[in-house]
Amino acid sequence: MSKALFTYDESAAISAGQSNFIKESGAYIITIDEAKVVKSPSGATFIEFSGESADGHLIQYLSVCINKKDGSANSYGVNMIQAIMGCTEVKSISEKMLSTSQTIVPEFAGKRVGLLLQKILRTKQDGGDTYNFEIRIPFYPDTKQTIKERLESQDAKTIDIMLSKLKDKDDRRHNPHYSGQPSHDVPPVDAYEDSIPF
Repeated sequence: MSKALFTYDESAAISAGQSNFIKESGAYIITIDEAKVVKSPSGATFIEFSGESADGHLIQYLSVCINKKDGSANSYGVNMIQAIMGCTEVKSISEKMLSTSQTIVPEFAGKRVGLLLQKILRTKQDGGDTYNFEIRIPFYPDTKQTIKERLESQDAKTIDIMLSKLKDKDDRRHNPHYSGQPSHDVPPVDAYEDSIPF
C-alpha cells in the first residue's frame, strides 16, 4: 500500500532554488519576528533582528552593536536601537532569557518598522565572498518619516534622498570579484568580528 507524500504545488515548484532573502540595498518595511541579544567571542554585545519584509522576503542576522568589547556603550548602536524603539512605538525594552544560549528582547516581536538597509560585501574567513546588511536609518512604516521628521511635523523626504544615493559598501579583504552568494548561516557577529574596531 502506498501513501502519498506530496500533491503538486506549482507555486512551491517555481520557488525551488530561489532565495527568499532580501538581496539588495533599499528601504523595506519589516515585521520583526525576533530580536536576540548576542555576545561575540570578544565580548561585544549586539541586538540581532530577524524578520520579514512586506513583500515576503526574509532578513536574518541584522545586528546592531550596543556594547563595545570593553563593555562600554556603543553610542551609535544605542542611538539606532532608540530610533527603532521610536519608530515601533516601544517605550522600553528588556532581556528575557529563554535558555542559557538564547536571550531575546520580547518587546520588538511582531512590531513593524521601516529600515533603510545597506548591503555590505564581505570576505568570509575561508576567503569566499558573502554579504550582510546594516541599518542606515529606521523610519515609520506607514508614513516613511524619520523620527526627526515626525517630531518636527515635516514631510517624509529623508528616506527618498538617502535611497537615491545609497550604494553597496565593499568591505571585502581580498577578492574584488563578488560572487553574489550570500552566507545566511553565519551571523555577521562571527563573520566580520575581526573588522569591528571596538
